[in-house]
Amino acid sequence: MRHANVEVIQLDEKKFIGVPATSSFQNITGIAEARNMFMDRKSEIEDITDTNTYTCVHFSNDVLFTYVYCLEVEELKSIPNGMIGFTVPSHQYAKYRSNGDNPYDVISSYLKENDKVLNSKSVSLEIFQFGEEENKYNADIYVPITS
Repeated sequence: MRHANVEVIQLDEKKFIGVPATSSFQNITGIAEARNMFMDRKSEIEDITDTNTYTCVHFSNDVLFTYVYCLEVEELKSIPNGMIGFTVPSHQYAKYRSNGDNPYDVISSYLKENDKVLNSKSVSLEIFQFGEEENKYNADIYVPITS
C-alpha cells in the first residue's frame, strides 16, 4: 500500500446542495439516477464556490447507504426542488488520491497502522473534476477520522 500519499488534514465547514440517493445497504440503487438528475440540473444551484469540481458526499451503515451528488456553495439559500442542502461541520480527514490502488483500502490500512480511527458518525467526501472520468480511482477521497 502507498501510505506516503495519505495526508491527515482539517477541512473547514462546508455547505452543499445536491441530489441524494438513499437505499438499503444490501441492495444499493439509485446512484445513476441521482447522477443524471444532478448533471441535468446543476445549473439551478446558486453561489457555487468552485465551478470546476463536484463532490459526492456519502454515509453508510449496515442498514442504509446515502450518496449525494453536490456542489459546494457559499450559503444554503434557494435550494432547488428535489435537492437537499446541508452543512458538513469542520472535521479532520484522511485524504488520498488514488494512483490505481483502491483508495478506501489504502486509507483503512493507513488508519490501522497509525492508530487513527474512522469517525462513523460523519461523512466521507469524493471530489471529482468536471470533464474527467468519475470513479474512486480518479478522485480526491476524504475519510473522516476521530484521532
